[in-house]
Amino acid sequence: MNIFTSKFLWTLYLSLILTGGVWAEEEGGEAAAPVAQYYNLTPAFVANFGGGKSKKLKFLKADISVRSSNASAINEVNNHDALVRHQIVMLLSRQTEQTLSTPEGQEAIRVEALSLVQAVLEKETGSGQIEDLFFTSFVVQR
Repeated sequence: MNIFTSKFLWTLYLSLILTGGVWAEEEGGEAAAPVAQYYNLTPAFVANFGGGKSKKLKFLKADISVRSSNASAINEVNNHDALVRHQIVMLLSRQTEQTLSTPEGQEAIRVEALSLVQAVLEKETGSGQIEDLFFTSFVVQR
């Protein structure tokens, strides 16, 4: 055997060994996890809050995105956009300045907004498959 043939065979042998592990993982591996999809609820939510005693208007602006591993759930959020937006605006309007001023309060609002979106989809479609809701911006004007 000449040197070229010897090097070629070693290269072929090493490449088969290295890729053999990859092939074995693909054959015996589990199904791929579903890919998360994000949907931005646009335009941004704007609501006044804290009415009553103060004559000064207070506003809140929030950009919100939802996440799901199911494309049909994202499509359903889009189909029921008006109802979803209404529920979120009403939630934001009920808040107090104290709640909006703390990270814990904002997190509680986020969790409640997620529950509202899931409840709307459950009622309208029979399935509330939205996994999470995010505030991508959150601005409070006092």
